[in-house]
Amino acid sequence: MRLRAPRLFYGWYIVGAGIVINMLMGGLIMHAFHFYVAELKAEFLWPATLFGLAFMLTRIESGVLGPIQGWLIDRFGPQTMMRIGICSTALGLLAFSQLWSQGTFIGFYFAVAIGASVGGFMTVSVAVVTWFERLRSRALGYMSTGFALGGFLATPVGYMIQEIGWRNAAVVSGIVLFVFGQILATLFVRRPEDRGFVKDGGPAAAEEHASSKAPAKPRADAGPRRHRDFTAREALRTRAFWGLALAHGAPLLVISGIFVHFTLLVTEIDGLTLTHAGIAYTVMNLAQLIGQLGMGYLGDRYSKRLLLIPAMFGHCAAAILLAFAASYEVVLLAAIVNGLAWGSRAPLITALRADYFGASSFGQIMGWSSVVMSAFMTVGGFLSAVLYDATGSYEIPFTVLGLGALTGAAWVFIANRPQLPGMRGMRAGSAHQAMQTIAMFRPNRAAPRPITPAARQPDD
Repeated sequence: MRLRAPRLFYGWYIVGAGIVINMLMGGLIMHAFHFYVAELKAEFLWPATLFGLAFMLTRIESGVLGPIQGWLIDRFGPQTMMRIGICSTALGLLAFSQLWSQGTFIGFYFAVAIGASVGGFMTVSVAVVTWFERLRSRALGYMSTGFALGGFLATPVGYMIQEIGWRNAAVVSGIVLFVFGQILATLFVRRPEDRGFVKDGGPAAAEEHASSKAPAKPRADAGPRRHRDFTAREALRTRAFWGLALAHGAPLLVISGIFVHFTLLVTEIDGLTLTHAGIAYTVMNLAQLIGQLGMGYLGDRYSKRLLLIPAMFGHCAAAILLAFAASYEVVLLAAIVNGLAWGSRAPLITALRADYFGASSFGQIMGWSSVVMSAFMTVGGFLSAVLYDATGSYEIPFTVLGLGALTGAAWVFIANRPQLPGMRGMRAGSAHQAMQTIAMFRPNRAAPRPITPAARQPDD
C-alpha cells in the first residue's frame, strides 16, 4: 500500500512564506527608505551625502557579514537565522524611531540593516534552493515577487509617515514585522528529507514512501558514482563564480541609487510631489513583479544566461532616462523599464548559481557572492550622493550608474558552466558513464541513484 501524496508539495508553503517575509522586509525597510530620507532631510536639514554614507556602511556590513551568514545558514538552518534576523530588525526599528542625531541615525539604521540581511533574501533563497531543483527558477521567481510586492506596501508606509510621523511609523513597522515574521519562520523546515520528501515533490516523493513490503527495484542506470555539489572553496576558484557575482553586482549600482534618491529625484521635477513618487515607485514594482513571474517560468526552459542580457541593458536605459527626466511620463517609462529588468535578473542569477554549484554549500557560496555584490551597492549609493552634492543635478550620477550596470552583460558572457574539480580528465568508457558525467555537470538533471531506504538518509 502506498501513502497518498499531499495535494501541494510542502516546498511551496516555504515559497509562500518567503514571499510574505520578503514583502515585509522590502516594503517596511528597503523600499520605504527614500520616504524616511525625505522626512529626515526636511526635519534636520542633513545633506544627501549623509544618507549615501549610511547606505554605504550598511552595504559594507552586508559584504563582511555575507560569508559568516552563509556559513551559519548552512550550519544551523534557515529557520534559526530567520528568527534571529527578524528579532534584530524589529528592535532596530524601535531604536530608529528614537534617533536624535546624525550618529544615532547611522547606528540605528545599521542595526536595522543587519537584521534585514540575516532574516531576509539570502536566508529565504537558501531554503528555496534546498527544496527545489528541476523547478528552481520558477520557485525562486515566485519567492522573489515578495520584494516587488513590498513596493506596493511602501506606498502605504509613505502615507503612514505623513499621517502619524516617521517615528511612529517606524514603531508600527517593527511590531508588524516581528509578529508576522516569527509566525512564518515556523514553516521553514530545513530539508525535504526532514519531512519525508525529495526535491520538487511529485511522484518521486511518493515512491520514497512506498511500503517496505514492496521495495523499489534499483534503476538500470544506477551506479557507484553519485553527483556531488561544489564546496564553497571549489566554487571560489572558478571563473563562473566571479562572473555571476560581478553580473549580479553591476546592476545594483542603479538599484542602490534608486533606493537612496528616487523620491528626491522625482520631487525635484517641477510640479511633482511625494504622491507622484509613490505612484511611480508602485508602477516600478508592478513591472518587477511581471518580470519575476515571467522569467521564473522561462528560466526553467531556456538559457538563463541569454535571458539575462536584456536585463542588463534595461537597467542602463532606465538610469539614463532618470538622469535626464524632465516630465512625469519619462519617470514612469524609466520605472517600467527598470522594474522589468530588476524582476528578470534576480531570480535568474540566483537559479543559475544554484544550477552551477548545487545546494549543499549554497549558503556559503551566496555569502561570498554578497561580498562582491555589496561593493557595488556601496559604490552606487554613496557615489551618486557625492556626485549630486557636487553637481546639484542627477544627470551625471545616474548616467555613471547606468553605464556601470551595462558591464553586467560582459560578466554574464564569461560565466560558463564550471567543471567539478577532479572530473576534467574522466573518460566515459560506456554509455552509462557518459550519462553519469552529464548528470554531474547538469545539476538540473537528477543524478542516477537507486531508490532504497538508505537513499532517504539526510545529508549532513
